[in-house]
Amino acid sequence: MPQTIVNFALPVVSERIDEILASYPFYPYQYAFSTSERRQKLAAYVLSRIPAYYVTMDQAAACSLESPRNCYSAEQHQQIEQLIHQGIEHLLSSVRSWEPYSNHASASNHRPACGSESDSDMTPSSWFG
Repeated sequence: MPQTIVNFALPVVSERIDEILASYPFYPYQYAFSTSERRQKLAAYVLSRIPAYYVTMDQAAACSLESPRNCYSAEQHQQIEQLIHQGIEHLLSSVRSWEPYSNHASASNHRPACGSESDSDMTPSSWFG
C-alpha cells in the first residue's frame, strides 16, 4: 500500500481553535475570527510556535483516523491552548489598530450639515492654507 505523510498538528490545532473561540463572546472575538483568512492566520500563529508532528502511514489508515488528539501530552495540549489565547489577542489587537481607518469611512456619513464651522475644514480651499 502507498504511504502518506500525515500532519497531526493541524487538525488538533483547528479543533482546539473552534472549541476555544466558541467559549469567547461573539463580539468581538467570534466575529473577528469568522472569516477563514483570520482563522488561518490564527492557526499559522499557533503552528509556527509548536513542534510539528508528522507520521507516515498507509493512505487508507490516514483517511480513517478519528482524531489525532491522543498523540499530544496534556502539557502539549495546554501549550496549544495558551498559544491560541495569545494568538487571538495578538491578531485581534492588529484588527483593532485598523478600526479607526475602517470607522473613518462610516464616520463620513455623519458629517455636520453644510455651512457649519466644522464643514469648512473639509473644503479643499482650507487644505492649502
